Amino acid sequence: MSSKQPKKGDALDVPSPPNTNSNKRKQNKKRKRSATKTTSDDHDVKSSNGNNWSSGSYPYPVDYNDHFETPQRAYADIYPLLRYCLQKHKKSNKEEAIIYDPYFCTGTAATLMEQTFKSNKDKSPLPCPTRIHHKKADFYVDVQQNKFPQYDILVTNPPYSSNHKERCLDFVVNQLKKNGRPFFLLMPNYVSTKEYWRKITQNIQVVFIAPSTSHPYEYNHPEGTGHEKSPFESVWFCGVSGNEDMKALKDAFIKFHSKHTSTPIPRWAESLQGLIQVGGVSGEKRKNPRQRKKMRLLAMQKSGAGGAAAGPPPSSAQVTNTALPSSGQKKDGKPKKKFDRRKQNSAKKAKKKRLNSGNDM
Repeated sequence: MSSKQPKKGDALDVPSPPNTNSNKRKQNKKRKRSATKTTSDDHDVKSSNGNNWSSGSYPYPVDYNDHFETPQRAYADIYPLLRYCLQKHKKSNKEEAIIYDPYFCTGTAATLMEQTFKSNKDKSPLPCPTRIHHKKADFYVDVQQNKFPQYDILVTNPPYSSNHKERCLDFVVNQLKKNGRPFFLLMPNYVSTKEYWRKITQNIQVVFIAPSTSHPYEYNHPEGTGHEKSPFESVWFCGVSGNEDMKALKDAFIKFHSKHTSTPIPRWAESLQGLIQVGGVSGEKRKNPRQRKKMRLLAMQKSGAGGAAAGPPPSSAQVTNTALPSSGQKKDGKPKKKFDRRKQNSAKKAKKKRLNSGNDM
């Protein structure tokens, strides 16, 4: 005699509904939803193919454009700096260090960081045990409630939309000044030219790490969609304590990459002017979205007319010196009739005068 155990939530005295196709479909949907919910909170979710990402599965508002994942090579570029900071700031090689990444996409960031650490374990290991704290949580709520981890280093690629960059900068600079906690933020290179960057980062030592000119960082979206190439270049914005020995830090960076890196060495800069000199950012003022769109369209038309293979539009920095049509010309090259406001005003006055004179008669 067999007895069937009731499922959680079922009434003991109510029989289960008949096992119809409709009920099977509903049960399968419930299983899929519960499975997604239980596996997406861990930091080691290895999903970058778009199957496990959904904007509705986050406990905070998300933007499609904010979910492009950091490539592993970006972590490899700053590895010697992470190692240097841990070696200097940890009191004991047995004490566990915490690396904090507060912005969660699919968990791939922590997985790639761990892979970077493991790949350097034999040639240049980290000086102490390290744990990566990377959870699906509302970063701003955690900060407000003081629930964020007592980390040693913050490494993240913050969302670029809205004011996330400014809010993140406020937090990390405050933590650096109060507790001496270094930060590494992967952000668009144009942030270095912004007034908010200059104001927030006053009185701290900053290092910019830009990828080599021949190997810019490229990003993948969990859905497998988006542009083939990024419309702008990204740079690591690294904040270290105000009394840091910059020469020792730079020597450790160059020594590691000269010895262990097969690809071109990333570029190093300690100021905006230095970043401009190494080609990490353009010294010209960034154009507004309408101007950038016009430049991209012009570049695409130019490449099509020249018989070049079709491809994604280049970044604004690549077409900065391209001649744009003057305001007196149309796109097809025909002269555009100039608008003369004085003539328009004169015509309005004449019309008004005729109407007034007609009323007086």
